[in-house]
Amino acid sequence: MDIRTKRLNEAFHASGLSQSELCEKANINKGALSSYLSGRYFPKQIALEKLSSALNVSISYLMGFDDSSQKKVSSRPLPSNIILPSAHKLPIMGTICAGDGVVCEDDYQGTFIVDIDVKADYCLKVHGDSMIGANIYDGDIVFISKSYDFVQDQIYAIERLDYNEASLKRVTQDGDTLILNPCNPEYHAMVTDYEEVRIIGRCIGVLHKYV
Repeated sequence: MDIRTKRLNEAFHASGLSQSELCEKANINKGALSSYLSGRYFPKQIALEKLSSALNVSISYLMGFDDSSQKKVSSRPLPSNIILPSAHKLPIMGTICAGDGVVCEDDYQGTFIVDIDVKADYCLKVHGDSMIGANIYDGDIVFISKSYDFVQDQIYAIERLDYNEASLKRVTQDGDTLILNPCNPEYHAMVTDYEEVRIIGRCIGVLHKYV
């Protein structure tokens, strides 16, 4: 059994919930949950977030990382001149648009190792050039944090609910209105409200692709 499916089943059984109760708590249908538990499919980003919240476990755990039960090789302390790397793995959850609003992929694409001080929940690959004014280019990897306090003119990952699109934009709020600003004069800003979009998370960093 795939480690991700195994983790999902372990978390499900540990929760004490029935499948019907988990479906209701996570707001997913029974057919999808059955496919996830059997290993036929693995939940994509939105479903994964719902399941991790409902089961009270981290996304990293469900992805097969963050195993606190992993045994130590030895209890003997290391020499004082040995410096251990401070790093952890982040899942790359798909591709986000920085261009003309095409529907982008929402799919697990492996992991990326970052410094422990990078407080992100997952990574996304950038497709497009609408954020080049913010030094975010096609092919870059952006780090997304789901936990944030909204700050004007910061860069966020935005999901447009009506078109099932996800994109990076600099966001300004004016009452109930959101202004989604690209960072490229060739693209136009979009005015919307909270009923039409969902803020997936805040962009807290970027890794440039060098070729």
